[in-house]
Amino acid sequence: MKRFLSILIIVFSLFIGIQDTFAIDYSRISTNAKIVKALTALESINRRDVIAILYGRNATKKPIRVMFRDLNVYGAQGCEAMTVRTKNNGLVIYISAEHKGASPECIACLIAHESQHHTFTNSKTEELRAWISEAHAWNQLTKRNKALLTSNEPLAKRENYIAKLRTKNGISGIQKLIATNPVYAGLN
Repeated sequence: MKRFLSILIIVFSLFIGIQDTFAIDYSRISTNAKIVKALTALESINRRDVIAILYGRNATKKPIRVMFRDLNVYGAQGCEAMTVRTKNNGLVIYISAEHKGASPECIACLIAHESQHHTFTNSKTEELRAWISEAHAWNQLTKRNKALLTSNEPLAKRENYIAKLRTKNGISGIQKLIATNPVYAGLN
């Protein structure tokens, strides 16, 4: 019995060590602790598709940086986040600096949304894909943390609205949201 327990302890210790070895280093995407927690939240709900896009499986083949920024500087008042092409043809996702205090789960949903803009097709189809990605991430995260469903945090209210719209009306609910939003009026 002692031998069995010793072997079990060794195997468990090795397993813990192996898991730490495979922990993802997000420093190529962001060094901001809140954003790293958001990326970890995406990983925890198996949104490896988003992580892969951020790491370079995107139209530029380069990692996408994620950071907080005052979006008013870009004339994007009222925007929660935006994806911008850099001078070296890379991409960066700017999350409104107003959301620095938001929960990592809310930030994760914005990242899931913005990651879909790596193709820059600027179409309603791209927006639909982004909004669905955001709603899907929120639904998965709220399964793990039910308190998010009653949070008074502004971004949580946004996410709950989008998720309810998606659940109640399916894709057509999000399509209507996009069609009636003046920000998307010029998109095909």
